[in-house]
Amino acid sequence: MKKVHLDGYRKFKKEYFKDNKKLFDELALGQKPHSMIITCSDSRVSPVKILSGVPGELFIARNIGNIVPPYETTKGATQSAIEYAVNVLKVDSLIILGHSACGACAHLYHEKTEDEEHVELSHVDEWLTLAYPAKHNAILECIHNPEKNRAEITEKNNIQLSIQRLMTYPYVVEALENGSLEIHGWWYDIGTGDLESYDYSEKIFKKISI
Repeated sequence: MKKVHLDGYRKFKKEYFKDNKKLFDELALGQKPHSMIITCSDSRVSPVKILSGVPGELFIARNIGNIVPPYETTKGATQSAIEYAVNVLKVDSLIILGHSACGACAHLYHEKTEDEEHVELSHVDEWLTLAYPAKHNAILECIHNPEKNRAEITEKNNIQLSIQRLMTYPYVVEALENGSLEIHGWWYDIGTGDLESYDYSEKIFKKISI
């Protein structure tokens, strides 16, 4: 195990854990997060850090490309996490958190070179077929607006697509209709630290002011 991991753990145990022992005593009895965040597996995106959160506040599901699959009878990991968050944990908010320089969205346009033929990415390729509509809409938009950033548009389209897919989950729709749940789409710019939120009325992403 790398020394950096052990040093980090020791620092956590001696400082953060010690200073917040009461919090961890409470968390040992159970969790009651106020929000679920579905975000990318990308190591540069840390929801707890971005939101200055503490343990127990955020129920986080990660996958390649922060994708919400359609609701199906046979459920996978992401569907199961959504089901648990809404039906058991009763979270107040469900947030799709995408980001800039997303490798998953970039991979949608990537064509293998000869040097990459030996690289096994069959599971990634299959998973990312779920994001094809985001790519197709971005291509159409950029054809008519060549000056636009295709990568950013794809990333934001992918967030909107996941929001739309959430509406195929019956219990999500029910929670929305009875006012116990809100759904948000956020796009995080890694380079600037800016966070943009999807505005449903104007159908655009707007920078969250600080």
